[in-house]
Amino acid sequence: MNGNVRDPLVERLIGPGKPYEIEEVEVFGRRRQVFKGRPRNLAGIYRKAMTFGPNRMIVHDSVTLTYDEAFARAASLSEALHQRYGVRRGTMVAVVMANRAEWVLSLIAVTAAGGVAVLVNSRGVAEEMLRAIRATDCELMIADAPRAALIAAAEPDPPFPRILIGAPAADLRPGDADFAELSTAVPGRTLEPLETHPDDEALVLFTSGTTGFPKGALLSHGAVSHASMLAGLMGTLQDMRFEAEVGRPIPAARRSMSSPAVVLGPMFHLGGVTPTLRAMSYGATVFIIGKWNVDVAFDMIETEGLSRLGFVPTMLWDMLRSPRAGPANIGSVYYLASGSALLNPALVEEIRARMPDCLLSNTYGQTENAGWVASISGKPYFDNPAACGWAVPTVDVRVRRDDGSDADVGEAGELWVRAANVMTGYYGDAEATAAALQDGWQATGDIGMVDADGLFSIVDRKNNMVISGGENIYCAEVERVLSDHEGVREVMAYGEPDPRLGERLVATVVTEPGVAFGEEELKAYAKTRLAIYKVPRAMRLTTEPLPRTATGKFDKGAFLRRLKATA
Repeated sequence: MNGNVRDPLVERLIGPGKPYEIEEVEVFGRRRQVFKGRPRNLAGIYRKAMTFGPNRMIVHDSVTLTYDEAFARAASLSEALHQRYGVRRGTMVAVVMANRAEWVLSLIAVTAAGGVAVLVNSRGVAEEMLRAIRATDCELMIADAPRAALIAAAEPDPPFPRILIGAPAADLRPGDADFAELSTAVPGRTLEPLETHPDDEALVLFTSGTTGFPKGALLSHGAVSHASMLAGLMGTLQDMRFEAEVGRPIPAARRSMSSPAVVLGPMFHLGGVTPTLRAMSYGATVFIIGKWNVDVAFDMIETEGLSRLGFVPTMLWDMLRSPRAGPANIGSVYYLASGSALLNPALVEEIRARMPDCLLSNTYGQTENAGWVASISGKPYFDNPAACGWAVPTVDVRVRRDDGSDADVGEAGELWVRAANVMTGYYGDAEATAAALQDGWQATGDIGMVDADGLFSIVDRKNNMVISGGENIYCAEVERVLSDHEGVREVMAYGEPDPRLGERLVATVVTEPGVAFGEEELKAYAKTRLAIYKVPRAMRLTTEPLPRTATGKFDKGAFLRRLKATA
């Protein structure tokens, strides 16, 4: 079935003369729907952002930058990238740093110069970061001192120059530069972003597949800017639904798009990119939080008037169990937006009971489609807690059988997506791109279904991914690393339900007979090869072989059924 049914309320926003009028344009030679008169590249978003001059733009720890200040610094950095390092249309630049204000400045400067910002997982070990940089042919790296030191230890003489944040002058080699020096604002200098074509490359974000190695999803200017416009549309829709369901108007300063954008997770994910660009489009403030802390969240609610909170289930679990949680603070939150994993039904009911005037939303999307496929909010979500929503405007969704035909209503199949926000492809991986993009459609790898009202739900994941605490963990990558350990014969990684994390990663490890190591040694080994959140919470060592299919492949379904039966 083609899922073209939309949330009935959204029709009030779309149409000739309405706030979001749709037109068709060519995207990579195919007709796609976009919003008429809205930015179709990042330059358009940046030009709009620069009109918000004195508004606070970025707050991180003791650093506060207005829009004027941030764009003045980005202007200097962008000019240096172009003049000193030759960054121009299509130049790949690695951005490798923890959450901080300089990450936003780097994103603006690189893309304004026409370059492609390669958003490297800064929580990884040196091997992971270097693999991402090499796989995307980066010609330059912008990094903070801790990440630069890790990479330098593994690659003492990298083939690319570096712009370093907070590194001692002694660490700078020929060709390197200090970030603070290059980004110093110069009176009279303003950002002049290159007027890129919507199909031009803008960002690379990393995802994974069956090989276990991260793949670089390449997103165009048109895809990223359209996703930002979808965020604005869906935020406006949530304002309308709140007022209709709660029965009172929302003050202008507390409307969805005016509320501060709080980045609680890693900025190299869409969870960092999307709220940052959304804030720029509406003149809101981006509060950058280096690491999740429940007290920081309550401080934001109580002192900044935070009305909208994007969260993963772990965060909400922590907040509701904090002694600070009460009607005066959680009761002032208008919106809770989830987009990482389905909420535990008991948690949904707790939100309904303790935050009765809060609008809860769920959104389904992937890195490959810039985070927007389907969404649902308010009473429809409470009535359908297993749903990920209606297809968002301008996005077509199919539920497809393996033979390519459309599945019936209520029948499970793979979700395929067609939209202006779909990726260009996987950088440097023609085979993976050909498998994911076919005849103008993107194969999501997720198994879902659609009901008679057009509501989609996800029932399984073809790509075998665990979402733990909001982090995507790809089992194949974990299995590959553990299998490299001497004495390990086979590995099966999988998720188990966890009341706080949503899922926790577990691995069953088949060892060679007579091995002497235990679970803690394996964990220590994994920590040297994987980011900490990818290390299994538990490892079950056994000498019993894993079940296999008739063709010799691991039979994960049979394994998990056996595990459940013996639990």
